[in-house]
Amino acid sequence: MSIIGIPVGVYGYIFPGNINIMVLDLYASKKYRILAAVILLIIIFESIYCLLTLLLLGGSKESSHWYKSLEIGSFILILAIGIWMLMESRKSKQAVQKSTLYRGINNVIVHPQLIPFWLIIGVVINPLMKFGMDVFALAGFVIFNAIGTLMAMAVYMIFGNKLLQYFNLNLSTINRVMGFVYAGIGGYSLLNYFVGWHK
Repeated sequence: MSIIGIPVGVYGYIFPGNINIMVLDLYASKKYRILAAVILLIIIFESIYCLLTLLLLGGSKESSHWYKSLEIGSFILILAIGIWMLMESRKSKQAVQKSTLYRGINNVIVHPQLIPFWLIIGVVINPLMKFGMDVFALAGFVIFNAIGTLMAMAVYMIFGNKLLQYFNLNLSTINRVMGFVYAGIGGYSLLNYFVGWHK
């Protein structure tokens, strides 16, 4: 089941942002040495954020109260993201291609969004992976997630401009669909949690 890390890694970087647009810019300007170093840095810090957050999540299962708090917080966050994306889908926005090397590197190293992202992912797939008990499953997941991240970077290097154009044309629809998905998962998870808890 560690192979789940591949789609998670792709999903984490497929939407336009400072990091993948920086990769696109470096590839387009043929700065391959800098690009290779940047991609290595992305993989290292992505793996660190992933590993530390999932270890924290796995270790917190020893304290049922703390883990339940993380679960509820993650479900609420998923629901909130879904509602926010539905609200954003009503606005006329575009995925703007504005980035610098400094801004991209800064987002690689200091990426506060990755911690809640991995908490959500960890809570959702932890029942399948059992990160707190299986070191090999955790290591495999981190490796496969790195592969997924590399795949997302490759997509931006090869199809970056077309992908940005697609997001510009369909951003509202994407936000609406993903908003319903997030809100549905968050709402269902909260309902299922509290119904199961009362039982």
